[in-house]
Amino acid sequence: MSSYHYPERSSLIRYVMTHLIVRQLQSILKSEGLPTSGLKAPLQKRLTTHIEDLISNGDTAGLERVRNLIYRPESPAPSRNSTVNYNQTGGYVSPAPPMPQTPPYSASAYGSPSTTLSRIHFKESPFYSVLVGLTPLETCPIMTANRHSVHATVILSGPQAQQLTTDKSYRCMVYCAAVDGITAYTKDTDIAFPHQVELRVNDTQISGLNLRGLKNRPGSTRPADITEHLIKKPGHRNQVTLTYALTQKKFAFVVNYVKTDSVEKLVEHLRNGASITKETVIADMVKKNEDSDLVATSSIMSLKCPLSTLRIDLPIRSTFCNHMQCFDATSFLQLQQQAPTWSCPTCNKSINWKALVVDQYFRDILNNTPKTVDSVTIDVDGAWSVAAESSGTPMPDTDSEDGNDGRDDIIEVSGSRLSKLRVEATPTAPSPITTASREGSASVPRSSVSTKRPASQVIDLTLSDDEDTVRPAKRINSFLTPTSMSSDGRGGSGSSLSNGNGSVFPPFESVVYNGNGHSPVGTPDPFTTNNYSE
Repeated sequence: MSSYHYPERSSLIRYVMTHLIVRQLQSILKSEGLPTSGLKAPLQKRLTTHIEDLISNGDTAGLERVRNLIYRPESPAPSRNSTVNYNQTGGYVSPAPPMPQTPPYSASAYGSPSTTLSRIHFKESPFYSVLVGLTPLETCPIMTANRHSVHATVILSGPQAQQLTTDKSYRCMVYCAAVDGITAYTKDTDIAFPHQVELRVNDTQISGLNLRGLKNRPGSTRPADITEHLIKKPGHRNQVTLTYALTQKKFAFVVNYVKTDSVEKLVEHLRNGASITKETVIADMVKKNEDSDLVATSSIMSLKCPLSTLRIDLPIRSTFCNHMQCFDATSFLQLQQQAPTWSCPTCNKSINWKALVVDQYFRDILNNTPKTVDSVTIDVDGAWSVAAESSGTPMPDTDSEDGNDGRDDIIEVSGSRLSKLRVEATPTAPSPITTASREGSASVPRSSVSTKRPASQVIDLTLSDDEDTVRPAKRINSFLTPTSMSSDGRGGSGSSLSNGNGSVFPPFESVVYNGNGHSPVGTPDPFTTNNYSE
């Protein structure tokens, strides 16, 4: 009889010690007519002692009653697949042990009577290969206001304990996900932990884990590595506790035994794996340029990785992307190892590890250019050349105004009585001048023109079609001063117009016209603004 009672007793006591909370312990003790006062440890001790008494007395009905209370469907934790059956004579039929000592659980196949969730297909990652599940799938019910803990027991086998000790590529990791009605039928489920969560292994809280991932980026959370906190002895019972609060959905977690791959190993896999040939890239380029709706022009392609801004070592891109720009394999995989977003850094499309290939056209450019070259010019036929901006010497900033001292540069105008013209910056804008520029009308020495302001243009001040013709001296009008006014002249008082404020404007016929027909008709001459009396 002891052969039956021992496994049944240990499974019940283990479940009481690892799964039941204070409220549940009090409810079971109250149903059995036992005291319900005290903290959690005394309540657990009281219930386990009651179970021991029932087994010692052979009270099968009492054991069945207590087990139903412990494994009742409304319990937060899933019940074990352990049932008590009776034979025709009324004796016990020994069931299978509910938990083997070394359970090779499958995270995608384990089920429990308390939930319809039977498996979770987590999204595949090149960094982790799940070998076997170390625990069953534990369900975390919704807790909108309270704090709750769910427990799992990890028991390592001899080979597993040996591998974890000698080979750092083997790890024990906690996988968690939010579950709903379709999770069991969904592939590529993202890893997600409750927002407020703690992980403990053997009553030691694990710190330094990022269990949230990136903000507003689902799927950017990594599994939690608990290897260093396990006691790596065959058959030792390591208790893993997930404590959470304030959840609006159910979660489920499992501890998996995984094999990890380093970034260096994955880069070598890409280097020796599939690739896009140079001929394929050029043919695709020519095909796109044959589109009548597009104008075929050359383009500049950067040889720097958009992630690290360093020159690319191994150029890769996804087969689902339409652009030619590549990114560095090492930089991209290092970023995905820290926060797995799996999106193209160039076009932001979602990409898959299996769709990453090496671009041999881009690789050929890298192999045939110096390390100092940062970009190349790509022609429509696939030919390339080093871009001008790849020079190590920076180009002068012709549009910069850093060196401007508030005035234009000195411009030497030949063929004029002015040897140098310096225009000072004033708060008032000069009057607009319309000029007709002709080739060869003014010769400006290259050395006398500053390169700081290339937008400055040489202005032809002669306004003459004949380069050799000397501009006549400006005619001085008789009406400029009051003393030059005569009673019978054109500038007399009878021919002047007054604005009522003492300002005299020249009469229409006294305006001097230049040789090209330009005249400020209707514009007052500032030199005639004088106050005088007749």
